[in-house]
Amino acid sequence: MTEQLHKSFYNAGNMTHSSQGIQTYEPLLIHEEQGYWNENDEWMDHLDVSAFDSAYIDRLLREAFKEWNQEVKSIPSLQHSIISLWNSSKLCLAKSGENSLPIKEAVFHTIEEEHTKIRLYPRLVSVKEFERYDLYMVPLQTRTDGKQLGLLCVAVPEAREGLEEVLQAGKLFFQSSFYRHFEHLFLSDLLHIHKLTEKENRRRSILFQIVQRMHDRMDVQSVLEEVFDSVAFLFPAARLTLYMSQDGITDDPRVKPLYLQGQYNPVCARAYTEERFISQPLGKGEFEFGIPFRGKQGTYGVFHIEAPQELIEDVDIQLIVMLADTAGNAYENAKMHEQSNTLIQELRMIDELTKRLNQSLQLADIYEYAVQQLMRIFKAKACCILQIDSEDQQFRVLNSSLPSLKHEKFPLCGISGEVYRTGEPFIIFDYEKYSGPSSVLMDDTGSMSMMAVPLRINGQVEGTILVSHQKKQFFSYDNFRFLDMLGVHIGLAVTNATLHAEVKRLATVDALTGLYVRHYMDRMIEERQNSDFCGSLIVIDLDHFKQVNDSYGHQIGDTVLKQVSDVIRSNADSDDLCARWGGEELAIYLPQISAQQAQQIAEAIRIQIPERTSPSITVSCGIGEWCWLDDQVSVESLFYRADMALYEAKNSGKNKVCIENKNSHR
Repeated sequence: MTEQLHKSFYNAGNMTHSSQGIQTYEPLLIHEEQGYWNENDEWMDHLDVSAFDSAYIDRLLREAFKEWNQEVKSIPSLQHSIISLWNSSKLCLAKSGENSLPIKEAVFHTIEEEHTKIRLYPRLVSVKEFERYDLYMVPLQTRTDGKQLGLLCVAVPEAREGLEEVLQAGKLFFQSSFYRHFEHLFLSDLLHIHKLTEKENRRRSILFQIVQRMHDRMDVQSVLEEVFDSVAFLFPAARLTLYMSQDGITDDPRVKPLYLQGQYNPVCARAYTEERFISQPLGKGEFEFGIPFRGKQGTYGVFHIEAPQELIEDVDIQLIVMLADTAGNAYENAKMHEQSNTLIQELRMIDELTKRLNQSLQLADIYEYAVQQLMRIFKAKACCILQIDSEDQQFRVLNSSLPSLKHEKFPLCGISGEVYRTGEPFIIFDYEKYSGPSSVLMDDTGSMSMMAVPLRINGQVEGTILVSHQKKQFFSYDNFRFLDMLGVHIGLAVTNATLHAEVKRLATVDALTGLYVRHYMDRMIEERQNSDFCGSLIVIDLDHFKQVNDSYGHQIGDTVLKQVSDVIRSNADSDDLCARWGGEELAIYLPQISAQQAQQIAEAIRIQIPERTSPSITVSCGIGEWCWLDDQVSVESLFYRADMALYEAKNSGKNKVCIENKNSHR
């Protein structure tokens, strides 16, 4: 019958649009042989059963027989008759009368031969031994092609004149009753299909409008709000929760994190991992559903719906699944748009940060600016940058947003130690549930969320960058990825500053002895002479150093030179300047020190050198002094005075300390 309905009423090529913009289908009256029927034609008269209606024929025959039997009871010639109804499969469907007549052979014969006229079998059957009946076979056919539907068997005590005409009228009445029930069933199915079509069209229209609104949204939160509003409109009694992966966590209470370990929802976990619709009963007539929230690039979460069983029909489930898929695509588009904007913003931040970091070549300034910017970018509550101290192999806090941690040292353990050993970034969403290494920063600040990335200098992991916040689930994976990128640029800035400092050091420090070079000492003494009121210079020359090189070789000579430099450095204060004057001559400048005080230091150096050199050598020292009362204050005059004193020490037997004779210069 469904096939007949579609043949008779719908034509896909005649789609129209209503005033609301909803697509509908106009019914067209169609017949296979006679083509299209006008609306004024009695198209129901041409409607007949087909092979698709075989499941309904027996039921319709019984209903027609029940109605027909009530009417024929009032006909005198049929009042004492025994009537039975048979289908085309030789099965008795119904009967009237108390007696059972042995008429099967006649029925089978009539059905097999497919008689189309009423036939009489006189005195064919008996009820009692002395009582015989006449049997009339009344065939029932379809009204268009005459195919047999069934058979009416009418057994009468005695055939009377005009009985065949009565049975012929009864046959027509039976067929009329049959087709009336058939048409009623047809119209019922038609109305049901029409109702389903209207419902489907309405839902398609709603879905189209929802899809349009979703794709008009270009931010993630708006897409999610549209999803909740749409489900609430379509299914007011349903309870919807969206379980999202970590990247989708928002402040919306209807959006919760999706856990696949520990205490998790089995329906949501299966829907997420298997990427398919999952349902199960909740009890008390309710069901729960897990529908994957996914786009073309992946699955982002699961829609969890709780609703009464009678509320959600199969078509509704399909609608929700379509809605979820649409929402997933819209969410993905909004996410991509958001990510593109985020990427542009990140590139601008990186560019700005890199420019600002590279403006200064002072490491302290770089670390301070980096901490400030990381706090601002990630809205963090605490930030800390640590670096390995090569001397004691401990973490040294280079800069921190917490004053109490600045310049502190910590052993290579905890989260920073783990990042340093593995070279991999690390993120914590809930410190209370975290069972790994502890963190002083987290404990001191009461933080629940943390990101830690390695600080690479010259391509090697030399420290860690830590960012934390008191709120759980505060940082996303996008934040985590971005911090790792910023860590690379901070490391590059530190590398540049370190290389610059190394180049500067190499330009001012002698490679062999580790003492300053002469031109650097000249500049430093000149700066001190502009601010101090006096100072002394000791020039030290190694006695017979050429003999050491000739006897032991230049490699041993270099070793001796370094040993002498160590003695000089050990006798100098932090403000003193120690330099290699040139060749085997060394110098030490003592700010705010008189020549007599400098003589004591020089004597200590002269005495220690033979004891701390191998082979043992001696030195000669000359001391020059300046003060603000001198007629001429300059680096050249100071070196000249010290050099003259050294010349006097060398010519008077070596291995001694001489002070300049100021009278000789007046």
